[in-house]
Amino acid sequence: MAILKRDVNFIFFILIIITVVSFAGFTTYYEASFRNISNEYDSKIAELTAVTEDLFAKKTILTVTNQELDKTKEQVLGREKLYDDLRDERDDLFAERDTLKENLFQTKAELSQKIAQVSDLSAQIVVKESKIDDLQNEVERWKDKRDECEDVAEGLGGSC
Repeated sequence: MAILKRDVNFIFFILIIITVVSFAGFTTYYEASFRNISNEYDSKIAELTAVTEDLFAKKTILTVTNQELDKTKEQVLGREKLYDDLRDERDDLFAERDTLKENLFQTKAELSQKIAQVSDLSAQIVVKESKIDDLQNEVERWKDKRDECEDVAEGLGGSC
C-alpha cells in the first residue's frame, strides 16, 4: 500500500502542479485578454470622446444655422407681408387707374358734347350778331327816314 500511497501522493502532486500551471496559464490568458479589452475600451472611450466633441461642435453649428434659418424665415415672412401689401396697393392703383380712365373717357365725351354745343352756340351768336347788326342798320335807316320826314314836315309847316 505504500506504493499506492506514494503513487497517490505523486498523482496529487502532479494534479496540484497541473492545477497551479493551469491557474497560471488561465491567469496569464485572462490578464492578456483583460489588457486587450482594457486597451480596446480605452480606444473606444477616446473615439467616443472625439465623437462627442465632434457632436458638440456640430450641435453648435446646427444651433447657429437654426438661428440663421429663423432669421431668414422672419425676413421671408416680412418680405411676403411687404409683397402682399405692395400687391394690394398695386391692385388698388390699377382699380383707381381703370376708374380714372373710365372717368377720362366720360369727361372726353362730355367735353366733345360741350365743344359741339359751344360751336352751335357760337354759330347762333354769329347769326344773332349779324341779325342785330342788320336790325341796328335798319333802325338807323328808319331813324334817318324819320329825321327826313320831320325835316320835310317842318319845311311844310307841320309836325310829326
